[in-house]
Amino acid sequence: MLKRLEEIWKIENIEDFIIAMNDYIGEKCQYGDKISVLNEYERVFFVTQQLEMEVNNGGFSQFFYNSSGDFSHELVHAFTEIGANKTAAICKKALGAFPQTFPVNRYERQEMLDEIESDEIEEIFDECDDEFYEYEDDLTTLNYEYIRKNKQFFM
Repeated sequence: MLKRLEEIWKIENIEDFIIAMNDYIGEKCQYGDKISVLNEYERVFFVTQQLEMEVNNGGFSQFFYNSSGDFSHELVHAFTEIGANKTAAICKKALGAFPQTFPVNRYERQEMLDEIESDEIEEIFDECDDEFYEYEDDLTTLNYEYIRKNKQFFM
């Protein structure tokens, strides 16, 4: 695994580097099932990647409904940490759609989401999706710079 990580650090193309690092971190924590094996810096990266993948695939509603939503309470912090303040604000808006704090447990959260589903919440999620898709923050570059700046924590 160390040899693989050394190879990742040799990748010069930023997008390829982010993809390879995301694969590595995802495998390391078994795609969130063993999140405790990640240090704080790896976790920030993992959370930002989970949100980006889910929202691009099916929007904020998909993110919250799937297992990636287990890390919802970390979104604002994670995006703020990498310097993606506009994305952090979008996440805060999406989180604000909920009438209460929602469970970390996926199945409890899904049950709650099914109970509170409304046009108003979907409208907020749709607005957040649209704002996210504008990519006012360059998430690839910000994640890359974050990882490079904190290289010792990604070794």
